[in-house]
Amino acid sequence: MLIDPDSMTYQDAQKTKNGPEWVSTSIGDVIVYTRYSGYHTDGNSRVGYAYPLQGSSSCNYVSADAYWCATDLGPAVPRKAPYGSHTPGDPAPRISYVDNREVHYWRELWNPASERTIPDFPPSNYPVRLTECAAPGVAGVRSVVYPVDVGGIDQVFMRDFDSGVVTQLTSDGGQKYEVWMWCAPEFGNELVFFTLVDQVELRVYRNLPVGPGGALQWTPIYSQFAPPGNQIYSPEPFVYEGKSYIFMSQTVQPNKFRSQVWIANIDAAAPLFKRITPLTPLQTRTDPEMFITDNGPYIYYNVLENSTRPNGQPKTCRDPVTCSLGVWFADPGLKASAP
Repeated sequence: MLIDPDSMTYQDAQKTKNGPEWVSTSIGDVIVYTRYSGYHTDGNSRVGYAYPLQGSSSCNYVSADAYWCATDLGPAVPRKAPYGSHTPGDPAPRISYVDNREVHYWRELWNPASERTIPDFPPSNYPVRLTECAAPGVAGVRSVVYPVDVGGIDQVFMRDFDSGVVTQLTSDGGQKYEVWMWCAPEFGNELVFFTLVDQVELRVYRNLPVGPGGALQWTPIYSQFAPPGNQIYSPEPFVYEGKSYIFMSQTVQPNKFRSQVWIANIDAAAPLFKRITPLTPLQTRTDPEMFITDNGPYIYYNVLENSTRPNGQPKTCRDPVTCSLGVWFADPGLKASAP
C-alpha cells in the first residue's frame, strides 16, 4: 500500500541512514519518515507523518484504502531521518531527527514548540536513540542516549528530555557506537543499555552499586564478540516473554558487505549468540527488523544478489530494481511458550 508518494526512496538512504519508523502513541501506531517538498535534496527534506485517517483530517495524500493520512509534521524547514519512541499508549510520544546541516534535535511528536537541539553531539546523521521502556510504572522515562568523544574515546551520554541534564554513563575503553537503552524484564524492568564497541563487541551495562553501600555506577555486565574477521552492524534490542534479545547483521572478511544475520541475548549465565542465516549462497542481507508472530519472533531482512569483481571477489549490488531478491525472514528459535 502506497502511503506517501513524496516519501524518501531507496536512493535517498545515504541522506538519512534510515527509512520509515513506527511510533507508539495514544491513537495507536503511526509512522514517521523523511518526505520531500519538491526535489529530493536535503534542503527540501521534511518529517513526514502518516496516521489512521479520522474524520476530516488535512492530508497531503490519502492511501488507496482510505486508512492512512500522510502529511508534513512541521515545521516547514529542513528536517529528516526521524526515529520514534515505543511506549504503547503514550500521550506524548517523542521523535529524534536531524536537519540539513546534520544538527540533532528531538521533540514531542505533536508539539513543534517542544523541539530542542542536542548541543553536545557533533553534527552527523548518526541515529540518536530514544530510551525504550514499555514496562508498567516506568514508561515515563524521557531521554536519549548517544556517544560523545571524551579524550579521543567515544563514551555514552544520556540527556533527560525534561530537565536537559546530561550524564556521562561510561568511561571505559573502546569506541562506542549504536547505543540502545531499554527496560529489561530479567532485571525487574530496570533500565539497561548496550553499545556497539569497536564495531566487533556488544557490551551491556547495568546501573549497579559499587562496593557495599556504594553509589550507583553503570557497569558492564555482559559482552559478546563477533567471530574473528566479522564486524557487527545495525544491532537492535527487543523483549520477548520476559527476556531481552539483540538482533544484528554482520560482515565477513574479506567481504565488506553484510551477509549474515545474528541474534544474541544478555544473559551471562546462559549466553546466546548465533547466526540465523545460511552461509550459502553468499548474498547481501541487510536492514534486519523483528516482528513477533504467533510462532514467536521472526527476523526480517532484505536480500540482494551479489556480482563478481574482476579479481573474482564477490561484490554487493545495491540496485533494488535489478538485484533485489525480496524480503526474507529467519526463525531465531524463540518459540512462544505453550499455554
